[in-house]
Amino acid sequence: MVFFTCNICGESVKKPSVEKHYQTRCRGKDKNVSCMDCLKDFYGEEYVAHTKCISEAQKYANQNQSFVAKESRNKNAQKQESWMDIIRAILDSSEYNLTPALRTAFQRLQSVDNVPRKKAKFENFVGNCMRMPRQQATQVWDILEKELNKMKEAKQVELARAKAAKEASQNGKAEKKNGTTEVESEAEAEAPPKKKSKVALEAEAAPEASEGSSNDFDWPTQLAKIVSKQADGIFLEKLKKKLLKKYSKHVAVDELSEKQAKKFHKRFNKQLKLCATLRLDGDLVKSC
Repeated sequence: MVFFTCNICGESVKKPSVEKHYQTRCRGKDKNVSCMDCLKDFYGEEYVAHTKCISEAQKYANQNQSFVAKESRNKNAQKQESWMDIIRAILDSSEYNLTPALRTAFQRLQSVDNVPRKKAKFENFVGNCMRMPRQQATQVWDILEKELNKMKEAKQVELARAKAAKEASQNGKAEKKNGTTEVESEAEAEAPPKKKSKVALEAEAAPEASEGSSNDFDWPTQLAKIVSKQADGIFLEKLKKKLLKKYSKHVAVDELSEKQAKKFHKRFNKQLKLCATLRLDGDLVKSC
């Protein structure tokens, strides 16, 4: 809610009460108010368009350069501001051919910050708070609903256009990538096969040989042997590290490949569950 200060008598006035104030307290005077938050002066009917002002955080941020104001995340305030945009769009449009009575009604709505966005609540609000006749309230709502639907359709068209542009861009990139891949594939197909060197063949054979020897690793015996040395049990991760050293030594490598490490972890978990002489107590592995 925006508050103003009357520059004639100094009284604080809510925005919806400005008109009443100049009909009673400052009757016969020219309207001259200033916003209590941004301190901006408004003359005549200029205050009507001032529907939203700076927050306290932004106000203090202007006074203190080291203070950083956070953006407001009030969704209701954003929806209400969008509702006010619709009212302003109707007043600016020549499509609806507003009668003087309807134009006055929309101008009065423009000065209110809490206009309901549902038909029943809207009609009750304008009838009780603004003394608007029921028939006129229905006419105002029909125009609001028509403008709202028009804005929704325009937004859907814009979203569809943006989606189509995005898909076209993605398809273009995919076609370009596929074209490059086809050229590379053709070049590879035309190129004669490369002969593998003796060193490369030996390197390929080494993992196969080491994996084959891993089948001879005595998992139950090695697990039980490591755990038996710890009277109070051994932590699961520590047990895994100790067994990993023995496993690496068994397959004759300093460090396991990614495939070998994955196979080790899988076999470790399986063998630990199958081992009848061991039990898992939380993070500790103990002998039965």
